[in-house]
Amino acid sequence: MTDARARLSGELAEWYEERENGSETVRDALRLLMAREEAREFEGLSDDQEVAESWLLENVGIGNNTTLSWVENRLAQQLSLDMEQIRMQVTKPLNQQGYISVKPRRESVDVVVQPPTAGESVSASREGVGEASSGRDGGGLSEAEAEVLSEARERLADAEPARADGGGSA
Repeated sequence: MTDARARLSGELAEWYEERENGSETVRDALRLLMAREEAREFEGLSDDQEVAESWLLENVGIGNNTTLSWVENRLAQQLSLDMEQIRMQVTKPLNQQGYISVKPRRESVDVVVQPPTAGESVSASREGVGEASSGRDGGGLSEAEAEVLSEARERLADAEPARADGGGSA
């Protein structure tokens, strides 16, 4: 047996003080953490995709969303790949396999990180993600249409604003 010690402060310390059995609470917390780390065994992913998925879990979080452009930019830096490689080799396959859900929005394209599951095949464990990953999240867009929309929005965001009178921008 190992005697583990930790310093707790603030809200966590108050919560821990309220526990009836502190040792059991710590053991349960460590078991949950161990199970969560074991669940990060990603089936069928390349090394770059595994790094990306781990990064997404740590930096975005399960069920949270952020913009696709931010994710792809950070992953390009993390993996030392250009944006096209990130899109084709990382984010697109992660979306297709249900590890993330790419959702076109009016002003941006959001990414939602899906929870990892252990012990099941990816396709069986990700069935519920199919609606979002195929672009049928209420917008009626196919995956190809969503990608075209995403690329058009990126081009628009990068474009220089035009003047209403047809003249060049200042």
